[in-house]
Amino acid sequence: MINLLDQFALAHTQLTRLNADLKEIVAQDQKFGAKVELKLTPSEMKSDGEVPQYQVTARMLCRGHREGAEAQDPLFTIELVLQAVYRQFRGEPVNFQTFTASHGSLTRQLYPLIHHQLQPVFKQFGLDQVKLPYDLPTQGSETAGHRQLH
Repeated sequence: MINLLDQFALAHTQLTRLNADLKEIVAQDQKFGAKVELKLTPSEMKSDGEVPQYQVTARMLCRGHREGAEAQDPLFTIELVLQAVYRQFRGEPVNFQTFTASHGSLTRQLYPLIHHQLQPVFKQFGLDQVKLPYDLPTQGSETAGHRQLH
């Protein structure tokens, strides 16, 4: 797997979905757990020249539940979908198969962007106690066309 950030620049991002659902008011001292999932899905784009560019759909889902409660009954659910366009700026053209095989290397850049988008949503919901990490662990599970981190 190559690090795509060495050869690709983030050319454009656009938030395409933001769904947030809070089941009930949460007290500031309320303890709860949260599970965060991030899935990246690459897709091909028409290039405007000789330089390859690809789109990555980043979908983050965050579900919170009361401590000791069932995770299937979330206290809040927030889903954010961000579209990112990456344009190659260095090296021999990278084909889509190589890009797809290595797209997980983009999480180190996309996760902080999504984190920045989510913090105001947590604040507006009165969930100031939610503190997502600013970085992701380096391991994750790869599935066909997706990268999922917990």
